[in-house]
Amino acid sequence: MAHGISFLQRSGLLLLIPFILCLHQADGSPLTSPLLIGQRLSLRPWFTVVEDSAGTLSPDQLISHPTTFVPLDTVQKGNPTSYYWLRADLRTGDINDPGRVLTFSNLTFVDVYLYAGTTLIVHKTAGAFRPHNELADGDGRLNTMLPLDRNKTYTLLLRVHHTKHYQPVFDFEMLPKRQFFDALRVKESFDAALLGAVSVFFVYTLLSWVVSRFRPYLWLLLFIGGIGCYVVSSSGYWIDWFSPDNPAAAWLLNAQFLYIGVLGLYLLVVDFWRLRKDFPRIYAWLRWTPVLLAARSLSSLGINFLTGDYRLSNYIDRMCYPLMLIAVTALLWACWPRINPARRYLAYGIALFGLAGLFLTANALLHQERSLTSVGMVGDCTILTIFLLFSTGLKEEMRQHELAKQAVLEELTRLQQQQNTILEKRVEERTEALNVSNRRLLNQKHLLAERNGKIEILINELNHRVKNNLQLLYSLFSLQLPIVKDGTSREMLKGNIGKIRAMMLVNQKLLNYEKDSNVGLCEFISELAVHLQKIYDTKEKTRIVQDIPAGLRLSDKHTLSFGLILSELFTNTFKHAFRDHPDPCIRVEATAVNDHLVEFGYSDNGVGIPAGESNEKFTMGIPLIKDLTRQMNGQMTISGGKGLSYSFTIPV
Repeated sequence: MAHGISFLQRSGLLLLIPFILCLHQADGSPLTSPLLIGQRLSLRPWFTVVEDSAGTLSPDQLISHPTTFVPLDTVQKGNPTSYYWLRADLRTGDINDPGRVLTFSNLTFVDVYLYAGTTLIVHKTAGAFRPHNELADGDGRLNTMLPLDRNKTYTLLLRVHHTKHYQPVFDFEMLPKRQFFDALRVKESFDAALLGAVSVFFVYTLLSWVVSRFRPYLWLLLFIGGIGCYVVSSSGYWIDWFSPDNPAAAWLLNAQFLYIGVLGLYLLVVDFWRLRKDFPRIYAWLRWTPVLLAARSLSSLGINFLTGDYRLSNYIDRMCYPLMLIAVTALLWACWPRINPARRYLAYGIALFGLAGLFLTANALLHQERSLTSVGMVGDCTILTIFLLFSTGLKEEMRQHELAKQAVLEELTRLQQQQNTILEKRVEERTEALNVSNRRLLNQKHLLAERNGKIEILINELNHRVKNNLQLLYSLFSLQLPIVKDGTSREMLKGNIGKIRAMMLVNQKLLNYEKDSNVGLCEFISELAVHLQKIYDTKEKTRIVQDIPAGLRLSDKHTLSFGLILSELFTNTFKHAFRDHPDPCIRVEATAVNDHLVEFGYSDNGVGIPAGESNEKFTMGIPLIKDLTRQMNGQMTISGGKGLSYSFTIPV
């Protein structure tokens, strides 16, 4: 029972302590110094303040003149960027940890002076924009450790310079070390859990975009990255991780991350809802959003960098938010009836984003800069919720797409089966028609073969008759030759025998080859020359020199004309060229100009054509030669002098 009374007494004393500590005298000065008893204690009721507009006061001047300070609650709001000196007397109790951690929020530069009487115990620096190399070991930008002993009285002197143009809030508190670090550990664990979840979703979205190349994933990635960095920056982690020695420069990126996240959400809505195609009028109004965001981003960056007036920049954002809220509401109102249920999940996310923005804007209006403490949790929760809603909507759309694709595939299968049936029927009809046609062609082929056989028999019979007739003429002329005594008639008879012999050779050569074949020039010319030499040059005094490639051949349609030309040339040479010539010689040459032309040359070393004499007198067969050359579509030239020389260009 005594133990219970003692416990109640102690509990009552603890409840009365805050009331006792808040008692003031009539002039507003503290009744006594705050007693640090190992609990969280706000120093604001105990502060006295001096505004130093020029920033010229020193701690040594102020520590010895306490009457310069006035109670903080009696001071009207001054210049936000002035230097403020705060003073409070502290008493420690008889406990091991009286409260050695001084904490505050948002203030950019704070100098901490701890005095015992007029003796300076420690001087430390802190503040949101304080470089890391100016912080003491174990201290943070918004907290500092004080070396307090038990049962002593100290004077705490603080020099505050807040450069963001917000009205400074002197929310200094004293906490026991263990309590502070326990609270810090809980906060960091909670932040780590949220940021870890955001990071996992970021990586998942990145991998989804890499694998699928589905463009809305890219815009969702931009949204998560922008808002996530905004949360990290607002919580102070960005400065600690990436720019510990230049916090002011890193803080300039805070608003830019927010604009990047809003741009990502805008592009996600445009692409996922296909505003350009399905809602062209709405897109015509909203397509300037990236330009407006870029302009607002640049203006915010310029204001913050050039003037450091973050309050003005934040005020402009708060004024712009109603316009954004109206645009979001109009967008949802216009698109809601025409978007499918899967895409409405993103509409829920947009509405949530608008409500989160409304909450943060109202919080900023009420609490000014202190509203940043709620940005982290609200931002992370918004990111996670929008991601989950978008993923759910995307999954639902993919499911609907899969169902629609399955229905289309089934319809295609049905149509394909129907088409296959039609094609099989047409193939059968066509096969039957081809069979009928093949039978007709086969019959026609048999008839044609019979006809060709008859034609071949008739051609063979014709060739034999031609051969026999030529042989008959040759034999008759040969029998008449010894009987004829007249020289002129005898020579004419020999010429006719040579021509008939040439035609017989051509006919014999052509019979040995198939139709449309050709005749070898070298062999043909040799046989014809030997035969004519036996008629006109029985003693074989004349040398016949041939220079003709073995593979050179002449078309069958030109062989007869060419044989008659050769017969006429050899006949004229043997008859007229070699009168008492000691070494008569005939030279025959042929070369292929190309695949279609042959150049043929014939020359002798006979008497030639005397000057003043006509060609026809000595070469009576030249008109015939010219006519035969023309029939072959060839060309001929004649030159005289030492013998006669003929040059022919003949198509092969």
